[in-house]
Amino acid sequence: MEAAQSTCLLLLFLLTCGPLPEVAADVQEASDGSSAAQEPVWLTDVPAAVEFIAAVEVAVIGFFQDLEISAVSVFHSMVQTFQDVSFGISNNSEVLAHYNITGNTISLFRVVDNEQLDLNNEAIESIDETKLRRFIEINNLHLVTEYNPVTVIGLFNSLVPIHLLLIISKASQGYEENMHRYQKAAKLFQGKRETHGSEEKSQKVEL
Repeated sequence: MEAAQSTCLLLLFLLTCGPLPEVAADVQEASDGSSAAQEPVWLTDVPAAVEFIAAVEVAVIGFFQDLEISAVSVFHSMVQTFQDVSFGISNNSEVLAHYNITGNTISLFRVVDNEQLDLNNEAIESIDETKLRRFIEINNLHLVTEYNPVTVIGLFNSLVPIHLLLIISKASQGYEENMHRYQKAAKLFQGKRETHGSEEKSQKVEL
């Protein structure tokens, strides 16, 4: 029985929806408290940026050629909202070039899958707190996450209100195929919650 349990993996499919009103309110209240003094870390050269990204699970960096644009203040406001995410900022030309940044850009880095996701020029021009918060919420966790004592804290402290569990044996014959289908479904549902009136409409995923 113990051997069977050890091969059973709980995988979490994250349907990333907008934060529930009460959750958003709690976050706002927390941001008015002890975290108010927090600021993003200034990344003055390439080694500092590389070290900063490698040291954390999720890093959000504002690459700004112009520090006077409104996106900079919006970026600063997110530091208070996401206390489990590390924020950095840089206007160093060598740092921007190292990460292939050609304009004002906000990038999210996930160490678990070596992913760099960018909000660049056009998106930055119209960015506000709601849009940037949404971008971070959707992307700060990868789509399918192993459920274990290490990841559970981050998963259930996140602003993701809907979770779907897949229980599957890693030793099963169809494991790889089922995982591939599951990841495709996760991508389709990322950030989506379909509503009709005040009721949410459920959608079926065929595995």
